[in-house]
Amino acid sequence: MDKPTAIASDALARAWLEQFNLGDRSRAQKLLEAFAFVSRDDFIDQMRAMLLREAEATQGTVALYAERELRHRLGKPNRLFSETRRSVKRATGAKGPDAVKPTKAYDPSVGSEGIVAQMISQLCQEYPKKFLNHPGPEQIRRKRARAFWVVTDLIGSGDRASNYLEAAWLVRSVRSWWSGKLMRFAVMAYSATESGERSVARHPSKPTIHIVLPCPTIDTCFSLKEAEQMKTLCTTYDPTDGEPGHGPWFWSGSSLGYGNTGALLVFAHGAPNNVPLMFHKASKDKKKTWTPLFPARVSAGISKEVFGIDLTAESISARLANLGDKSLAKSKAILKSDIGTGQAFLVLSALLQRSRLNDRALATRTGLKTYELTNLLRKMTQYGWIDSQRRLTDQGYGQLAHARKQEHLAKKTTPVGNPIPEPYYPSSLRHPI
Repeated sequence: MDKPTAIASDALARAWLEQFNLGDRSRAQKLLEAFAFVSRDDFIDQMRAMLLREAEATQGTVALYAERELRHRLGKPNRLFSETRRSVKRATGAKGPDAVKPTKAYDPSVGSEGIVAQMISQLCQEYPKKFLNHPGPEQIRRKRARAFWVVTDLIGSGDRASNYLEAAWLVRSVRSWWSGKLMRFAVMAYSATESGERSVARHPSKPTIHIVLPCPTIDTCFSLKEAEQMKTLCTTYDPTDGEPGHGPWFWSGSSLGYGNTGALLVFAHGAPNNVPLMFHKASKDKKKTWTPLFPARVSAGISKEVFGIDLTAESISARLANLGDKSLAKSKAILKSDIGTGQAFLVLSALLQRSRLNDRALATRTGLKTYELTNLLRKMTQYGWIDSQRRLTDQGYGQLAHARKQEHLAKKTTPVGNPIPEPYYPSSLRHPI
């Protein structure tokens, strides 16, 4: 019998699953178990490490800005910096944009930008010569900032990150710095969906995008047929169905979450709005009550033991089984090895699938963080297990074959000692002679 996952054992999760009909409950649990639950420590540690790692390869100081929703007018965000009123416009002001500022006076709540802004503040205090905390134009010029980084937890649809870049791009001085190659743009996120990453990459500022790991979605976690079944489940149990402004034709009103994303990722500091609505929306219809698992996108009610995305021997084995390599999934080389060895076999098996040159696809299949995947691929090339095109060499195939053989050898091994013989059961009967 399979060991229940941490989220399936959580009391709130069990209560949430009981709201489904019996025929849909197992599918709802499988969807829930596909979520990645990112702890606060993992988020802060991995984001800090990524920012410091990329800053080492960047010349000059780096201006850090926490992504947040900005005020806008006629479909365009307000300029990030003030400009002079004379004919030749010039960005002015010592103060940069506020790290945290509600866009609506009646809603003073703070989103994920709060924890991101705190992390930025600490980094700038530790490394004042390398990082600038939301600098204005005058400080950018004085400190000779050469990089403009928008920092966020998740690129879901890509709208907010693109709007923040656009708010800076509308300032003429910023475009001048970019065209003169004095400043380069980047978006630093813990995770990103493939569609959101493409959307942000299309911005005229040509930002580079760095992530810790790809965001799991319904489309990336399940086969085409099963993904459609999961989407039907989300639509059937959509608690907002029938409410004004909701419907599949509304971009932001989809049952799969904002931007029709279907994201399967939750942070300890909250669930993004790209998660399917049945996870974080309550029904306003008194005739059909629905209690969400993350009410108002708050994830604090879930047990702390649920959060954590580090690979274990069991999770590596499960991912190998999903890749179709069931012999390797059951091998002692995986179940009794250290995690580093298991990760190596996981990557080798994933390289046998399509899109071996696509880092995002490999990271999604393996569950590895992007920098871990890069380091493993580099080591495998040095060992001679893969070539420059990431094709397995004879040595690479030999490593996989040896690991798979462990399972077959275990089945054929004669047990040591005096085992109790199995009772004899005749397979056929005949008349006595």
